[in-house]
Amino acid sequence: MKAKSNFFRGAMAVAVAASCSYAAASTISASSNEVVSAQRIANATASDAITISKINVTLGAQYSANGRVTLALTGGEFASTPTSATCSSAGQSDMTLARESVTSNSATYLVTGITAGKATSGLVCSFEGATLKTSTLSGNVKVEFTATNNNNAAIDNASIGSATLASVRDQFAFASDVNLDGIIDVTQANKEFTTIDATAITVGSAAGTSVYAADSYEFTLTAVSVSSSNTAAPATFETTIAGNFSFVKDTGDVVCSAGSLTRGSGRISGTISTTADAPSFVIASDCQSLTIKLPASAFTTPAVQTASVVAQFAFFKEGAAGSTATSVSFSPVAEFSSTGASFGYGASGRTQTISSFTAGSWTTNGTTIDVPYMPFGATSPVLSHVFTLNNRSSIGGTVKVSAWRAAGTFGGVTNVAEACASQDYALTSVDAASVLTLTTDVTNYIRNVCGWQGQARVALQFTVATPAASTELFTAYTIDGTRGNVVVNSSNGRGATTR
Repeated sequence: MKAKSNFFRGAMAVAVAASCSYAAASTISASSNEVVSAQRIANATASDAITISKINVTLGAQYSANGRVTLALTGGEFASTPTSATCSSAGQSDMTLARESVTSNSATYLVTGITAGKATSGLVCSFEGATLKTSTLSGNVKVEFTATNNNNAAIDNASIGSATLASVRDQFAFASDVNLDGIIDVTQANKEFTTIDATAITVGSAAGTSVYAADSYEFTLTAVSVSSSNTAAPATFETTIAGNFSFVKDTGDVVCSAGSLTRGSGRISGTISTTADAPSFVIASDCQSLTIKLPASAFTTPAVQTASVVAQFAFFKEGAAGSTATSVSFSPVAEFSSTGASFGYGASGRTQTISSFTAGSWTTNGTTIDVPYMPFGATSPVLSHVFTLNNRSSIGGTVKVSAWRAAGTFGGVTNVAEACASQDYALTSVDAASVLTLTTDVTNYIRNVCGWQGQARVALQFTVATPAASTELFTAYTIDGTRGNVVVNSSNGRGATTR
């Protein structure tokens, strides 16, 4: 009779605890967060699955026999769920669960047993060995836990938490490590980079080795840290970089082609420093873009572990200043850029696309001269000009000009702000160690090339293929032949004067 009384009191305690605990809150966690590459998902078959070693739920309420608990997924579907689970404390099982029903993204378990007199709050329920369908995963895959008592009233749900079971990441990250930044040397016929900002490259041949000044570009593809079962092996990587690559052309080349990369003196070489593989190149016929391709073998090891693929490239003229007179020189490029890059995974549409990026620029050690202001006019007041170029260097070079017109009304003519349609216009050439008057050439450019016939206020920029330290431009204008005005430009740097 005493034992019955004790049992009755224990059962009452459990019942009272249950009646007071419905609003408590369970907590849920996962033993690990599986990282899966988006490209693995894109290449998954229907049977591919990711295993989740353990989902743990710490109960926060008193449960009853024939109550129910549910695991619900967002961002994916179950491939399989454990048929049962146990809820324990201090290594002792005090509550058992049996799977009752499943859907593609949920599993419901029935409470089949509770140790007599046991308070369930604080027990940890372990659901081991669930698997997720790889092809269904997106974003962060999360699981939530909800519960009801044997009267279908919600319990343990003051706040419904969730745990991340899997995260989806792009398989590779791209980074430009070393950008193109070559300075084209005008003293070497624009066929060599200065040693100031260039990399020395040694080229071997039957006749021996030669060292040339080359500009270098380098990028790294870093694999996401995931297990090999969660990745896909890429078949290729390629990116197309826009820029002027016409320096690869030589005698007889009408357009750029694969032959341009093997004939003549223009060279683009590449290495993949993390493997023994080499990239390949495809150059557009107009020479304005270069496609770089890395083979599948470059990714054999990095694709299945935390690793990187580092690719390095050199651009140079073999023979440099001594290359043939008909070979094409380097051209300045304001920005080398790519509209994206992609990995291919062997099937149509299965790719990883990388965001657009820039890869540097090429400049020259020639002269750039900015003339901030110059008035032009065909009627009263009558304006005349002086543009005199002094080249003290031992080489000659081309003279180009660009112009921009200011907005406003001048001499009864209203102008809108605009750039001349012909920028970087070739005016003429200057000889070595000479003085050249450019007045007629500049006036013709403004009037007939840009088409600005009336009064106008203009800014000019000259580029001269001669060393900047030895090149200076004198600029001035007169009004009605009486008042002379010197215009300061960036080549002389003196203060403006009126005389």
